Amino acid sequence: MKKCSECRCQGLIRGALGASSAGCVPTVVPTIARRQHRIAQNTNMQSQNLNWGIAAAGRITQDFVTALGTIENSRHVVQAVADVEGARAQEFAQRNQIPRHYDGFEELSLDRDVDVVYVGTLNPFHYAVVRLMLSRGKHVLCETPLCLGLPQAQELYALAEQRGLFLMEGMWSRFFPSYDRLRELLLSNCIGEVKLIRLQHGFRLANVERIASRSLGGSITLDIGIYALQLGQFVFGTAPVKIIPSGTQLNAERVDVQTEFILDYGENRRLMALITGLENLGNDAIIVGTKGEIKLSNYWCCTQLTQSNNPPESWPLPSAKFDFHYTNSCGLRYEAEEVRKCIEKRLLESPKYTHAASLELIALTDQIRRQIGVSYDDVLGREV
Repeated sequence: MKKCSECRCQGLIRGALGASSAGCVPTVVPTIARRQHRIAQNTNMQSQNLNWGIAAAGRITQDFVTALGTIENSRHVVQAVADVEGARAQEFAQRNQIPRHYDGFEELSLDRDVDVVYVGTLNPFHYAVVRLMLSRGKHVLCETPLCLGLPQAQELYALAEQRGLFLMEGMWSRFFPSYDRLRELLLSNCIGEVKLIRLQHGFRLANVERIASRSLGGSITLDIGIYALQLGQFVFGTAPVKIIPSGTQLNAERVDVQTEFILDYGENRRLMALITGLENLGNDAIIVGTKGEIKLSNYWCCTQLTQSNNPPESWPLPSAKFDFHYTNSCGLRYEAEEVRKCIEKRLLESPKYTHAASLELIALTDQIRRQIGVSYDDVLGREV
């Protein structure tokens, strides 16, 4: 099997994705009020650490483990790591002083000391690994995208709900302190009614295998474009009524390496985005209201926010034992803490990024892919 070293609606669904879309995303889980007591009873977080297993020994999982090490008075312990190449798992374990390493994911799923698994495999294998871990009673945090299609994601969330397990797609943007502050500012109406979000997001990634290869679930939209979509969802609180893609460039494998799109949210509200793997861009987002603007620097992992005519507000990230592979990856500490708090409270989902919100965005990416001609029909649900 090919491998790659770079394995890296708050609430109800409102609005439709357009006449040609799959329609509104169905809710597959009960309301939050009914979830409080449903989490697996074999996890008692009131006085214990949260014990992690790591699925895949790659760059993003290394950043995640490094980020865990920066949490003050941490209650996170990494107990085991697994990879389809046992030697990589062993090296990863030695580097990070992890007690156990496994050749393949089966043994990790059976490790009784592991409460929750962070899945950082390549995109086509997310579904199979998450399903395996849920079937063995593990809570799961999975890297974005959770799956390469809506039906698979619906199945996984339904399985987690049936088993009383916490499952979250790792939309790490939502857990940065800057997003808490952004929510406060928007609710305070400090920039008035938001009419426009404009952003550019780009890195030179077009020749990176996990981006360029269709068999690996490659897509610039799924890799970094998803963050533009989540920002629109976060700010407007609804799905767009219309998607207008343009400027899409597909490579020889018919994988998108650049796309531009306008998301129309109705009532003269829009998000305009350029997403590219062909060049490095500024990677900031501007939220434009009727009374002012808010700028998010590195908007998907924002540590600095600036309001009109105000000094920047910053949330510096701490230093770490190892250097990080990706921009502001130390911020993975915030989503790890969110997972711990949710499991401690016996929640099946995070109120900051619900199952419904995740499904809404997956449906949206499905719609965009259909419009630009990118298909994963022959790579969906590949077994590891």
